[in-house]
Amino acid sequence: MKIENILIALSFVMLAASCEDFLDERPQSDFTKEDTQTSELESAYKSVDEAKAELNGVYALFKADIYEACNFYAGDCMSDNCYIGGDGVPEEQFDNINLSATNTQVARMWSQYYAILGSATNVIENVKLMDSSLIDDATRASLIADAKFARAWVLFDIVRYWGAAPMSLELIPSITVDNIDKWYPIMYPERSSEEDIYAQILDDLSEESIANLPSYNKGVFRGSKGGAYALLAKVYATMGAKAERNYEKVVEYCEKVRDEGYSLVDDFDQLWTVSGKFSSESIFEMYFSDAAEQHNWAYWILLSDISGSVVVSWRRYCTPSHDLVAKFDKEKDVRYASSIYWTSVPYDTYYPAKNYPLAYKIRQKENDIILLRLADVLLLEAEALVELNRVSDAIDLVNEVRTRAHVDELPKTMSVADARLAVENERQLELALEGHRWFDLVRNDRMEEVMQKAHDKDGNLRFSEIPQWRRKLPIPQDQIDINERLSQNEGY
Repeated sequence: MKIENILIALSFVMLAASCEDFLDERPQSDFTKEDTQTSELESAYKSVDEAKAELNGVYALFKADIYEACNFYAGDCMSDNCYIGGDGVPEEQFDNINLSATNTQVARMWSQYYAILGSATNVIENVKLMDSSLIDDATRASLIADAKFARAWVLFDIVRYWGAAPMSLELIPSITVDNIDKWYPIMYPERSSEEDIYAQILDDLSEESIANLPSYNKGVFRGSKGGAYALLAKVYATMGAKAERNYEKVVEYCEKVRDEGYSLVDDFDQLWTVSGKFSSESIFEMYFSDAAEQHNWAYWILLSDISGSVVVSWRRYCTPSHDLVAKFDKEKDVRYASSIYWTSVPYDTYYPAKNYPLAYKIRQKENDIILLRLADVLLLEAEALVELNRVSDAIDLVNEVRTRAHVDELPKTMSVADARLAVENERQLELALEGHRWFDLVRNDRMEEVMQKAHDKDGNLRFSEIPQWRRKLPIPQDQIDINERLSQNEGY
């Protein structure tokens, strides 16, 4: 392959992450110092302010399709929580668990995840290279730890969605005839194994790194000790075969999250209001302001027209399913009215037009998107405690969440099998329409069984059989076309 073709392809990979008006939010970063003419790497940053600006750019990349739209398509519409509301073929493939390698939404997810991964690595490596006259040790360690949290976060999503995946974690100098053989495998890597990706996540979230993150007892849009501990708990709850997982570690890290001082808010509904931003329950939260230039696709695709009218003129995405609606205790459970909004709409795709449910956890464009909160951690700990045969302790945590929801407590004398289902059901009701359900089902080897019991609008079973390989997404075909070292996932 000619050098110029390689560079064009690499540019495509990095630029594909941008989408329409998200272009302005891309950090102006590269994998190498501008105008570098040798293979000697040196920092691109001439000041701490430049490094901090680049780190802010990493988090700005979170505010794109993956966490404002695709997270809901995959987490809720691929599960039994929602039907896809829109009529686009790429989105419908999520709903039907029938994704193709040419799905444009999957390609967008891939490119945007890798944009964050590359930018976070850029910060980490460039800060490491900064001359000690420009940055003190504490600031250097803090910036690296924050970027490592962001990198670990997206690596975790990448490995959960695709399994084995490329993981290039080096700065790349300007490419010349003399060094192309060395750097080509770095620019176009093979897929790293799931084990290697998880090892990198654990390395990025080492105790040494976490020690350099700040402590908070409320939500922030950056790395924190609580966020890192919660992410570690999720990693240990997911990594490897279920029978071989270290659930003691899950409990340990969930407890460390609680030790940071987070607490459930008293009013569940307050979580989904503009005044409820950065609450004591929130841990990692994407911030949106009321500035005119702020976007929030989640608000527009889930609930409202851009005009702000909830009486919508086109089909919203993530329509709550009949199965999800039926699971709520509609008289007692306060989460029902806080999660699902019923209104009149000009279509009757899944419900009568005069009484149609819409997702209600993103109510204004100024709403933040909570990516991680304490209730999720409590119920994850409960899940781990059940696997450790500590059912009573697990149900205590479930009841803590249920008490806030104003529903009856569960008995602590149930069997392990019943407790597993109780925790699973509580996670569904508590975290519905937040993008968690698909991962919950896959993590616990329940996807195929649950989805084969899912119903359509007429009460018919939606799926007769779902192959296990559908747990993973396809590697985008355009990436395989660019990188001959990539292989496709099974079945695609």
